[in-house]
Amino acid sequence: MTTRRLPLAILFAACTIVPAAAACPAPMAGDTAAAIEANQQRLVCLQQELSRKSEEYQYKVEINAIERKIDDIQLQRRFDSLNFPRPVTPVF
Repeated sequence: MTTRRLPLAILFAACTIVPAAAACPAPMAGDTAAAIEANQQRLVCLQQELSRKSEEYQYKVEINAIERKIDDIQLQRRFDSLNFPRPVTPVF
């Protein structure tokens, strides 16, 4: 049960730290210096947004891997606690 709280806490912290990041501005038409500068800023914004989203995805993948490892360990401990009799290997 406590292993499920860690990802939720991380997700909650991520949501509160970056409260609705500002959307990137729309592309501007034209070939004036101001339009070119605005489009450059938009591309930088889009790259930063993509970088943020890829980091978030990587964190989610890592969290899922950790959860699977924890579940595997818990399952192995349950299996070990069953105390099956050791199988007898035949001697040939």
